[in-house]
Amino acid sequence: MFQVSKLKTFGRVALLVLLLATTMGPWFADSHPATEESCSRPLVWLGDGYCACLIPLKDYVEGALGHDVMWLLCLPPALPVLSTLLLLLFGERQWLWICHLSAWGIAGIYAFLWFGGAWYAHRGVLILWGAGLGGVVAVALLIGEMLIARLQFSMNHREELS
Repeated sequence: MFQVSKLKTFGRVALLVLLLATTMGPWFADSHPATEESCSRPLVWLGDGYCACLIPLKDYVEGALGHDVMWLLCLPPALPVLSTLLLLLFGERQWLWICHLSAWGIAGIYAFLWFGGAWYAHRGVLILWGAGLGGVVAVALLIGEMLIARLQFSMNHREELS
């Protein structure tokens, strides 16, 4: 049972680090009218007369916090950080674990909405890969948590029967 607990802690920390690493990839695209000739690196040509600057989540938060309420857009990816830290600090509590799964689920849905929306809007160009990777990390954590919970349940059930 102790090994399962260590595995959960390691997995949670590793996926939290991966989620934080996804903030280095683009989550937002700030587009503006331009010509293809005037759209040079680091800008990305989107077609239809638009050029975009790809913005990582951390840069968006830094720029938006002092200006307006747009920092709320960055709240869903921050929820898993908070829930994971609370779970590591206060241990396994059922209500906290449910909040943890909910936070990761919200972050995953949010990330996939950004990723899928940009992919659909720009005809299959995968420009917001940071958001997509963030969604994949969230799904991986949810699957891992469910598998470990199922393993623990079956282990406890076997102990009760013997």
